[in-house]
Amino acid sequence: MSNFEPVRWRWSHFKHHGHTAFDDPHDFEIVIRKPTDLFFFFSHFIPFASILIFHKSPQFETIKHAIGIKTNVIKQCIPLKEHLKCQYSAMIHVFIWIIIILISIFYQTWLPILYIILPGFYGQSLISLFGLMQHTGLQENIKDHRFSTRTVYLNPIFSFLYWHMEYHTEHHMFPTVPSYNLSKLHLAIKDQMPPARKGLLGAYKEIIPAIFKQVNDPNYKIKLKVPL
Repeated sequence: MSNFEPVRWRWSHFKHHGHTAFDDPHDFEIVIRKPTDLFFFFSHFIPFASILIFHKSPQFETIKHAIGIKTNVIKQCIPLKEHLKCQYSAMIHVFIWIIIILISIFYQTWLPILYIILPGFYGQSLISLFGLMQHTGLQENIKDHRFSTRTVYLNPIFSFLYWHMEYHTEHHMFPTVPSYNLSKLHLAIKDQMPPARKGLLGAYKEIIPAIFKQVNDPNYKIKLKVPL
């Protein structure tokens, strides 16, 4: 539903966990980089707004990979022997999109497009609401995940929708722990972690002021109380 091509995301996510929010090597899964582009940031919360910046979308990247363009994420994240596999996977995705569009035209119905292609555009708001609270405004280029990653307490419904990934610092520190056990892990190491934010409101109360400050001061970062 997010239209993420799996070969690319497997390798970029591998690097994301090893070098979270690093500039060198570049972490391609950190969406908001400094200095902050406010229009780009807030567009993530508006359904279909991503169409206005389609050139930055994962769908556009998949199209480029499908036609053989080797983007920086391929060059820097994916082993050479996997390049062709990534291209073939991207070609399959694009082929599916084309077939879905043709089926919709043939049967004169929006439903196939609505259910398969468009969720990544009109569902962007929910995806971003959770995703952008993971790292935005925190430190970069530091190996200690407690400084670059945010844990947030969510209500049971949001926690279910987010697959318990709100315990994101714990997930980065111990990525092999199943998502349904992250809450237990959190309790086990809670005394060694910065305080968790309370709900989406608690997270964005520190994120939004931070990104406004980072527009003019790229070196600004949210100060955390991290046990030594």
